Amino acid sequence: MFLNQVKTPVKNAKYAHSIQYYVLFTLIAITGLRIGEALALTWDDINLKNGELTVDKTLVYPLNTQPYISTPKTQSSYRTIKLDDHTVTLLKKHRVNRNEVVLMYTNYVQPDDNTIFFQHEDKWLKTNVVREYFKEVCKRANLPVLSPHALRHSHAVHLLEAGVNIKYVSERLGHSSIKTTADTYLHVTKKIEDQAMEMYLRYVK
Repeated sequence: MFLNQVKTPVKNAKYAHSIQYYVLFTLIAITGLRIGEALALTWDDINLKNGELTVDKTLVYPLNTQPYISTPKTQSSYRTIKLDDHTVTLLKKHRVNRNEVVLMYTNYVQPDDNTIFFQHEDKWLKTNVVREYFKEVCKRANLPVLSPHALRHSHAVHLLEAGVNIKYVSERLGHSSIKTTADTYLHVTKKIEDQAMEMYLRYVK
């Protein structure tokens, strides 16, 4: 519901032709990227042919200070994430769309550094702007007002509930250890353990 709401054009929106937010939020929902990791991405970080995304930096945007690119949160945050075909296709559309947007709106400036997500003034997309937009979409969709981190959280929950190995989930999220993943998603792992025990008992009876 949330992503469908993002995809739906808003009447009289300033940059209605842009699909940037839809692509950004879809990417986070499908990969579990942290918001800073997503905003720091350049096209050099994505191999559309192989369907892979490399995380080796993050965008830091301190309050009332200039943003800057920094190293990832932890050593384990350096990682390569597999992308599905739909997301690869969407990224290809976004690459075309952003060129169209630059031509369509006179105040939109193409960034020099090949950044994937950017503001119209040729700057990184601000994390606080993204969060505010996320809240607006939540309100339009009559959903609880959350932050973009909810998409990362949902991605992890869906993987675990689908029966994906917790070690894989931990590595995909860039957690420092499996324990971090297990502690964070204790409610999910407990549910999986209960289901596994039920399956085992049915098997041995």
